[in-house]
This record gives sequence, C-alpha cells and structure tokens, in this order.
Amino acid sequence: MGIIKNYADADNIRISWYTKKTDLLGPFLRSVLWVQGCSRNCPGCIAEHTHSPEGGEVVLIGDIAKEFIAVTETEGMTVSGGEPFHQADRLCMLTGEIRKSRPGYGLIIYTGYTYEELTASDEKSVKELLGMTDILIDGAYVKELDDNAGLRGSSNQRVIPLTDRYSEQMEMYLNPAARKNSMEINGEIFRMTGIPSQSSKELMKKLGII
Repeated sequence: MGIIKNYADADNIRISWYTKKTDLLGPFLRSVLWVQGCSRNCPGCIAEHTHSPEGGEVVLIGDIAKEFIAVTETEGMTVSGGEPFHQADRLCMLTGEIRKSRPGYGLIIYTGYTYEELTASDEKSVKELLGMTDILIDGAYVKELDDNAGLRGSSNQRVIPLTDRYSEQMEMYLNPAARKNSMEINGEIFRMTGIPSQSSKELMKKLGII
C-alpha cells in the first residue's frame, strides 16, 4: 500500500481546519493547516477527530493559498493532521502556489511516518514534498513516551532539519517551556493549537474532551 491516499478531487484538499496566524507550532509567526485523514491511528492521539478520511471539509487549494499569502506577518506554514503525506501531492501544490508569491516561505511538517519510510517511498510527490520541507517531525505518537517536553508529542519522535533555515531555533523543539497551546470550544467543536502540556491534558480530561 502506498502512502498517498485520494481524499479529495483534483485541485482540492481535505482538511480539518486551519489558522492563519499563531506562534504555538514552530518558530516565528506561522499559518497552520491541519489536514484530515490518517490511517496510522496512534493510541492516545490528541487529534483523533482528524483521522476519518470522510471528516473535515474539502476546499480548493488555491483558496487556502490566497488566505495564507495575504497574512504577510507570517514567516511560513506548519502542517499537521491527520497525516500530511497521505495528501502529499496536494500539499506540494499548495506550497508551490504560496511560494510563487512568497519565495522564502518556510514549511514544517508533522508526520506519523518515519523519515526512512518516506525516503523509501517511490511515490514522486512524497519525495517532492520532503524536498520542500525545512523541518520534519517524524514518527508515530507513543503515549507512554510523552515526556511533556518541547514541540513534539513523544520522545521517540525526531525533529529533523532538512534545510538550515531554522538552525538557530532548533532548541525550542526540546524545551519544556515551548509546550504551549490554546483551546477553543464552540458547541460540539473543539479546536486546539499547539502541543498540549500534561496540565492541559488533565484539563481536557475534566472537560470530557479526551
């Protein structure tokens, strides 16, 4: 079975949601896109609602590109999910479209696949998306290895610089103080930006969110 899945028709991408500006998921101000659909289904995943390939919404890639291009204070984009590499071809299109207007636009990706799994793939767009990525946070989330430190979910996950773009900011990925998040509850809709600390998880349990 390949990595890429067909979750949306051509020129579209299936997403959970996005935020146009935050400082909670990487260096500097960034836009963040949570894609929809993940076949990994890691136990204890905080974003279980993004796993269903029928969930979320299908949107035009060009529409998201326009939204992100317009926020000129941002330095780049972080993509999480869901599993970004299931829609690698669509993310290549999105990143390419943004970089037509903003050539220096950064890209950080969280994936449940390991770097070795991705580089072993013979799917063209998987390799193309890796080539566009500045930092890859790789590997399955393991609940027992969640050490409450930095901008990755568990200690088995690696923060891999694929370019030197963020070389001076790498320390934040292992710094416990960098684990910050914001939560939004609107009726039955719950949205969180950032990597939750242990205290945030305890609060979510009390609220019945996890």
